[in-house]
Amino acid sequence: MNEQELREMVNPVFNTAKSCVQLDAASGDEDSRLLLEQLGFGAFGDDTENKAIPAGMVEQIKKLFPAYTILVESRFQAMNRLVESMADRTVVDLPCGYTSRGIRMFRRERTYFGFDLPAVIDDIRPATEAIIGNNTLVSYHGADATNYDSLETAFDDNARNFLITTEGLLMYFAQPELEEVFSNIRRLLQKHGGSWVITDRAYFLYDKEVAAAALNHDPQLTAMYEAITNRAAATTADVTFNGNVFFDPDEQKVRTFITKMGFLLNEINMSDYLPEQIGSLKGNPDADAAVREVFKKMTFWELTVADNTAAEPIAANNLPFEVKSSVKDGTLEVSIQGRMDTITAPELLQQFQNAGTDIKAIHVDVSRMPYVSSAGLRVFLMMCKSLENKDHFKLSGMSKEVREIFETTGFDQLLL
Repeated sequence: MNEQELREMVNPVFNTAKSCVQLDAASGDEDSRLLLEQLGFGAFGDDTENKAIPAGMVEQIKKLFPAYTILVESRFQAMNRLVESMADRTVVDLPCGYTSRGIRMFRRERTYFGFDLPAVIDDIRPATEAIIGNNTLVSYHGADATNYDSLETAFDDNARNFLITTEGLLMYFAQPELEEVFSNIRRLLQKHGGSWVITDRAYFLYDKEVAAAALNHDPQLTAMYEAITNRAAATTADVTFNGNVFFDPDEQKVRTFITKMGFLLNEINMSDYLPEQIGSLKGNPDADAAVREVFKKMTFWELTVADNTAAEPIAANNLPFEVKSSVKDGTLEVSIQGRMDTITAPELLQQFQNAGTDIKAIHVDVSRMPYVSSAGLRVFLMMCKSLENKDHFKLSGMSKEVREIFETTGFDQLLL
């Protein structure tokens, strides 16, 4: 199994990023069309007929394309216009996905850092360079948002006044992971200055209203959209979708969490940053007007570090990552040192696969593993499922902090 396949197994969610550039291109964004061509992805929906979908549903699903397109286009273009209004800021796109924002920033002579999982970066970097060349303004970096060092190493000490942008990321994290991300971004802003702008809460609250408006409030199509999207992302990512406090229906709980993590919240109306012509709604003025009405209720959440406020500390996890393994009498013995996250989990998966198929028992020493993300938990689950007797999978030396992650994510019911 090659490195790309290993990355996909430990965190398949990165595949959802492909649809974003496909839909941005379909909406008429020229830079996205150029990037789609360089990436070699087909148009959105091209493979619908190749999937196990009843023939009668294919045409119905195609009718949902306006809903998917408006959600992706509006988020991307509104954020672009907000970023362009803050012309003195260094843009830090987390995650950058396969979108064309780096190209757009280059054309405006802005400094841009794109962060995403290595599987994405290995594709987006050469595709973007094929369009704008290798330059000092735009750079791409493989990172895990829960891993501070993987983020900070991209910057020198002179990097200042960040505008960190987040679209469609936070819903994939369990609560401990979310806290790591908030802590990491707070550290970045304390060192480099600036603010963090998030779209995720607005789309959690209003995405179905936006989709319904784009579908001209057709009850059948709207119901189909809700049924499909309620499970699609979680199925793709193999995680609990919206499973953290940021997506709690109780707004006060979310605001309390933001304060607890050491941030101040400023809300910016999103309707002010929609383009004059929404490409995917061209020729449909009624839907365009209806979508804009929904956006009057939607806001970017801009977070800045609160002065004299101490966020709850999260322990530094600086042990270098290392996996050691051996097989004796059908038992795979593994010891792990350092963080297990999306960057490092493929190494464990590789050693597990190299151990062969005659493994009857697995023992993993995690006493020197201070943190594990959903990607690492997914590898543990794959290892456990490979055994005929699941009771022969053992984890030893687990810290209180790591056990809490297992319990919060529900993996304790599967593995402990």
